[in-house]
Amino acid sequence: MGIVEQIFPGLSSFGVEGPVIAIGRIALIIFGFILAYLGFKRTLEPLIMVPMGIGMMSVNGAVLFFGNSMGTLFLNPLVSSPNDLVHILQVDFLQPIYNFTFSNGLIACLIFMGIGAISDVGFVLMRPWASIIVALFAEFGTFSTLVIAHLMGLSAGQAASVGIIGGADGPMVLFTSLMLAPKLFVPISIIAYLYLSLTYAGYPYIIKALVPKKYRGLDMKDQTANVSKKSKFIFILVTCGVLCLLLPVAAPLIMSFFLGAAVREAEIVPFQQILEGPVMYISTMFLGLLLGVLCNANTILNPQVALLVFLGIVALFLSGVGGLVGGWFMYWVSKKKYNPVLGIAGVSCVPTTAKLAQKSAAEENPFAMILPLAMGANVSGLITTAIAAGVFISTISLVK
Repeated sequence: MGIVEQIFPGLSSFGVEGPVIAIGRIALIIFGFILAYLGFKRTLEPLIMVPMGIGMMSVNGAVLFFGNSMGTLFLNPLVSSPNDLVHILQVDFLQPIYNFTFSNGLIACLIFMGIGAISDVGFVLMRPWASIIVALFAEFGTFSTLVIAHLMGLSAGQAASVGIIGGADGPMVLFTSLMLAPKLFVPISIIAYLYLSLTYAGYPYIIKALVPKKYRGLDMKDQTANVSKKSKFIFILVTCGVLCLLLPVAAPLIMSFFLGAAVREAEIVPFQQILEGPVMYISTMFLGLLLGVLCNANTILNPQVALLVFLGIVALFLSGVGGLVGGWFMYWVSKKKYNPVLGIAGVSCVPTTAKLAQKSAAEENPFAMILPLAMGANVSGLITTAIAAGVFISTISLVK
C-alpha cells in the first residue's frame, strides 16, 4: 500500500471497490448532506434527519482497509460470533449502543416512553369513536401493503414488516421488523424513517387532491370537551392492561407508551421531565445517528432494497388516502360537522400529521381550530398501529 493510501485510506478505497459501490458511496455522502441540511432548514424533521444525515455521510466516507477486507470503525450490524462480538465491542465506538439498545428494540421503547409523556390522551376522549374510526381507515396502507408485498415475493414476515410502514410509526416499524424480518430490519427501518420525514412534503398534496378547498376550513372548536385527569388516567390503565393482555408480543411498546402517558397525567414532574427531555431526545439522537451509520452503500445497494423503497411509498400513500376517506366518512356520518382533513391525522406520525391537518385548515380559514381533535386521531392511530403490529407478530407464523 502506497503512502497516499496509508494517509488517506477513505479516498483510496474508492479505487478498490467496484464502480457501483463507489458511486453508491458518493451518492449517499451527498444524500446525507442534503438530509442534514433539510433538517437544519426544518423542511424535514430535524430530530432524526440531522444526525441521520451526518451518520450517512460519515460511514460512507470513513472506509478502512482491514487486511483483505474493508469496513468502518462505527459498527457491524451482522456480527453474530460471540468472540467477534466481544472484540468488536472494544473497537467500534457505536457497537455497544447498537447491540444493547437498537438491535433489541430498547431504543424504540425509550422513545415510546417519551412520546407517551408528551401525548395527551384526553384528545382521544373528546371524540373517541370518531378518532378510532379515522385511525382504522388510516391502517389501509398497512394491510393492503402486506398483501401486495407478499404477492411480490416477500415472505409473510417481511411483508408484514414493510406493511407496518403504513402506520407511520417509526419505533413500531423497528420493533416489528426486528421480530418478523431480522435480516431486513436494517433497510426497512432506514426506509421507514426516511419516508416518515417526507410526510411533511408529500401529505399536503394528498390533502389538496382529496379534500376540496371549501371543506378544508371547517372549524370544529365548538366540538371539543374537557376531560378530567381521573378519566384520562383510568383510560390509560384500562387500555394498557387490555392491550397487553390481548397482544403480549407488543407489550413492551404498549407499556412504554402508556407508562409515559401515566406519568404525565399523574403529574410526576421529575419523571415527566426525564422522559420527555433526556430520555426521548438522547434516544432520538442516537436512533438517527445509528440509522445514518447503517446507510452504507453495501446495504442500500442490495437489490431487494429497491422493492422495499417502492413498497414503503405505497404503504404511506395508501394510509394517507385511507385516512382521508375515513375523514370523509365521518363528515357524512356527522351530518357535515366533521372536517375531512382530520383523516390525515389518523396516520400515526405523532404529531406531524396532526400539525399538517391544522395547517391545511388554517390556510383556508385562519380561525379554524381542529388541532385538539387531530391529536386525538393521531394518538388513536398510534394505538391502532400497535394493535396491527401485535396481530402481525402473533399470527404471521400461521401463514404458510
